[in-house]
Amino acid sequence: MSKHSALAAMVWSAAAVLGVGAGMAAINVVGTGITERGVKPMTPDEVAAALAVPPTPTGPSPAAQPSASTSPPARDKPRPAPTVTVTRQVTTAITSLGSEAGDIVARCDGGAAFLVSWTPAQNFSVGDSNRRPPGPVFVRFQSSSRFVTMTVTCRADRPTAAVSVDRRDDDHHSRYPHRHFPGRG
Repeated sequence: MSKHSALAAMVWSAAAVLGVGAGMAAINVVGTGITERGVKPMTPDEVAAALAVPPTPTGPSPAAQPSASTSPPARDKPRPAPTVTVTRQVTTAITSLGSEAGDIVARCDGGAAFLVSWTPAQNFSVGDSNRRPPGPVFVRFQSSSRFVTMTVTCRADRPTAAVSVDRRDDDHHSRYPHRHFPGRG
């Protein structure tokens, strides 16, 4: 090894050590905000202590309430049961569905199908799609030799796919059976 090669290797090694050291120092200065999440799980003792604290009342303060000499103090009054009102039941099931031509992720909401995303398989591309109603929800994948259509519907609030495959060489004849191309002569 020549003097220049050895010197270059030593300079490179020193630069690498300095770079790693500078990076570690920068993370140390910034603190744990980069390397840790801000929320940590509670220990069982912390959970028990948090549950032992009575909830804070959310109504008007006792000073704002009219006082009557016959009513017990506000802390002794029973609290009313919370009321729950359901305006619409939302059921959403997200499912990944696959075929030879690609994968789709679909969801059902209120009995209607919606496409979340799709990824064509190798040698396929997306020819056409309809993400949401109205109309059929589908993705049509295409390759050099065939079309694969995945049509999504919902059964029991779960996405299902019907897959149909059409060969490209059959496509012209199945779409235009009445056309004839006579030879010249």
